[in-house]
Amino acid sequence: MHSLNKANRFVKFASCLLIILAPFSQSFANTQQNHQINDEAESITSLLSDGSAINKAGRQRMLSERIVKAYIQLSMEVDMQKAQVQLTQARALFEQQLAELKLYAPTNNIAHNLDAVTQQWQQVSKIIDSSPSIDRISILIPLGEKLVARCHQVVLDIERFSGSSSAILVNTSGRQRMLSQRMAKYYFAHLAGQREGKTILQFEKSLLEFEQGLAKLSHAPENTNDISKALNKVKAQLKFAKSGFKGIKDGNYTPHVVSRTTESMLKRMESITQKYAILHDRLQKI
Repeated sequence: MHSLNKANRFVKFASCLLIILAPFSQSFANTQQNHQINDEAESITSLLSDGSAINKAGRQRMLSERIVKAYIQLSMEVDMQKAQVQLTQARALFEQQLAELKLYAPTNNIAHNLDAVTQQWQQVSKIIDSSPSIDRISILIPLGEKLVARCHQVVLDIERFSGSSSAILVNTSGRQRMLSQRMAKYYFAHLAGQREGKTILQFEKSLLEFEQGLAKLSHAPENTNDISKALNKVKAQLKFAKSGFKGIKDGNYTPHVVSRTTESMLKRMESITQKYAILHDRLQKI
């Protein structure tokens, strides 16, 4: 009996000890898990250089325009198969890069502005989740413009944080990608019946800004021979594209030509922006 009582007292003591230690054990487990999460976050962040961050943040502007452009194409049944692929892929990449940039965010200001991007993206998502409709185009365009503006602010923040002249080239080159999609967006918007004067004005403004950006990049003293050659090819592509733009005011549309040429311009500027991002990171190390 004495042995039994002793055993019971031991069981009770052990139970109390487990109860006391349980929170500490759980706390240790949580601490270990948090360390693992932080280590993973730091690993992802460390892979994103300032040049790469400017490139990705700049690409968010382009993806914002591309998503709206593809939605308009689908509503108008222009190159529908390609437009659907573009919309799906652009949306997935936008969300992926937004997550990567949030992990990278080196300042509270950049983190705050990325939150603003997220809030605006949620509004755009609600529209593109629905079946493409011409009636929603007039609602989607201004929402998309606000998203582009908020993404652009993040680019400026990272460029300022980087504090390098070569960072400006990454930003400018990346903006050319966005402008290629903006031109196409307003072209298709006009085709879809958005005939108010602002549509033509915005189209022509985007075209002018693309030409100005191309000239600015062409005269950059930091350019390598490879970058200069690539920019010359974009100039030739733009000259061809402008021939397809001429009939927009008169209603003489060439949607398939515009779709192909702006897509080609986008791909070339994507490659050039990558080159500028690499150049920026290399110059930062000198």
